[in-house]
Amino acid sequence: MTISTISRALRADRMRSPIVREAFDYWHSKCVEGRLPARIDIDPTEIPRVLPHISLVERDAESGRMRYRLVGSSLVESVGRDPTGRYLDEVYPDFNASPSKSYREQVFDMGKPSHRIGRPSLRFNKDFYSIERLYLPLAEDGRRVDMVMGILIFRLDAIDG
Repeated sequence: MTISTISRALRADRMRSPIVREAFDYWHSKCVEGRLPARIDIDPTEIPRVLPHISLVERDAESGRMRYRLVGSSLVESVGRDPTGRYLDEVYPDFNASPSKSYREQVFDMGKPSHRIGRPSLRFNKDFYSIERLYLPLAEDGRRVDMVMGILIFRLDAIDG
């Protein structure tokens, strides 16, 4: 996978939230010589505005279940508890049948980012009108995705367009 392939598949100018754009630009800057960044390449001190909105999810190689490795404070507040270390199907009873699972699986399998604006596909502690979310692949070896970094912005108002 080359950086040009990645940037053609997803354009920052379609992102509405400045935090989502900042996260994408940061991740893209870490893609060196066509290789995906690893978790170790992501330095929290370089993206302090993004941190409350970040989640890191890993997929169990045997079961395929996904588990939160890290959850930012914005998501903790929206879920109503800290789900760090828990499987997503434990946190969200409807996860396995949700588009959220499919989107993450595509990022794990294809190694390309995924961006979406719309109604939440999972149930949260609060009712949100819309969300903007970005899933970014991370790969220790630069190729095989072993973690997905998610950025999630919750909105109580409509996103026009």
